Amino acid sequence: MASLLRETHPLTLKVMRLSRPALASTRQLPTDSGDSVLAPSLLEVEQSHPTRSGQVFSDLQLPNSMHPLETFPLSETLVLPRSFGTMYLGETFSAHLCLCNESSSVVREIGVQVVMQTSTQQLQLFSDGPKHLASGQPFNIQVAHEIKELGAHVLGCSVSYLSAQGERRVLQKSFKFQVANPLVVKTKVNHLARDVLLEVQVHNATQGTMALERLRFEASSPFVAEDLNVAADGAALWESRAGFMQAGDVRQYLYRLRTQVDPEQMTVDQERAVQYATALGKLDILWRGSFGSFGRLQTSQLLRKSPGMFLLEIEGVEIVGAEGNTATLEESFVVRAQVRNVSERRMVVSATVHAHTHPMVISCGAAQHRLGEIDVGETRTLDLEFLALAPGVQRVGAAVLVDSLSGYTREVGHLLEVLVED
Repeated sequence: MASLLRETHPLTLKVMRLSRPALASTRQLPTDSGDSVLAPSLLEVEQSHPTRSGQVFSDLQLPNSMHPLETFPLSETLVLPRSFGTMYLGETFSAHLCLCNESSSVVREIGVQVVMQTSTQQLQLFSDGPKHLASGQPFNIQVAHEIKELGAHVLGCSVSYLSAQGERRVLQKSFKFQVANPLVVKTKVNHLARDVLLEVQVHNATQGTMALERLRFEASSPFVAEDLNVAADGAALWESRAGFMQAGDVRQYLYRLRTQVDPEQMTVDQERAVQYATALGKLDILWRGSFGSFGRLQTSQLLRKSPGMFLLEIEGVEIVGAEGNTATLEESFVVRAQVRNVSERRMVVSATVHAHTHPMVISCGAAQHRLGEIDVGETRTLDLEFLALAPGVQRVGAAVLVDSLSGYTREVGHLLEVLVED
C-alpha cells in the first residue's frame, strides 16, 4: 500500500504559457426596450449570467445607443488560452512559472532548473539556487526560447529542496507540446542566359490568418537578387493587402538573380563559378498573427540543379546585315556566331554544318570550317551561309564543333530561329 501512496511535496509548481490573448466569443440574444414579454428575461440573462469565457458583460442596463455591437459574436472580453496549444517554427515560446511554499514551515536549499528538450538537444533556460522560501512565499520565474526545430518539445522543470527531516527531495514536472511548420515554401528555377529567375511559392500552413511583415531574399555569392514583386504604385506586394494570408492561402513571388560581376568583364573562372553554383540564397520571412504575435522564419539554402557549361560556348548569334532575326525567302543570308573556349586548356577547333537537318533552310556554303587554335577565354568568329526555302519561323544551323587535340565534341541542334518573309 505504501507504494501506491502519492508522494506529496510542501512546494507547488504552476506553469502557464505566455501568449497573446483572444477575444471571447458570445451567444448574446438581442433585446428590445419595447413592450415585449420576453425582453426583461432576455436582458437579465444577458447581464447576469456568465458567458463561456466565465465573464459577464455588464452589471448595469445600458441603452442600445451605447451598445452598437450588442449582438456581435465577439465580445470585448479578453481570454487567455487554456492549454499550451500549438507552437510554430520561428515563434518564441514564453512561460511563467510560479513556485510556492504551501507548508507551514520554511523550505530550505531550494534549487530550480528549467530545460527545453528537443529531438536533438537539451537547452537550459533557467537555473537558480540555493534559496529559502518562507511559508506562503512564492517564487516567480519567466523563461523564453526561440523555436528552431520541428517536432515534439518538452519543457522540463526540476525543483530540489531539503525536507524537514534533512533529506534531499526533488519535485519534477514536464510539459510536452508540438511544433509545426507555419509556412511551406516551394521553388521553381528558370535559367535565362547567365541570370536565374526564381519563383517562390509560400503557403500558409497555420490555422489562422497571418500578415507578412517582411519577405526578403538574401542571395548567395556569386549572385545579387532583384525583387520583381513590385506593384504599380511602387510598393512591395507583400506590404499591400495581398500580404494578408488566410489559412491555406498560397502566394507566389518572383526574384531575378544576376551575377555580381558584369558578364562582359567576367573571366572564365568567374563564369565557371556562376554556371556551377547550386546555392541560390535564403528567404527571410517575418509574419504577424492575431493581436500582433509574430514569428520569424529563415529557410535553408534554396538550391538548384547546376546547368553546367559546355567547353565551347556559342555566343552573339545574329544574321549579318539584317534587322532582327529575319530573312527573305529564296535569298541567301549569313549567320555569324562567336565560339569561345571556356575550358582549362588550348583547343584546335573545327565546325561541320549538317546541311539537311532543317530542310526548310539549307546550307549553301562550305560544310567544313576550321577555326584554328583558340586559347582559354579567347573567341573566334564563325560565319555560315544559308538559303531559306519556306516562309515562317524556321530553325537554322545544325552543326558539330570538334577539338582535334582532346577529341571533345559538341552537338548544336540549331544556332537560332529566323523569321522567313516572302
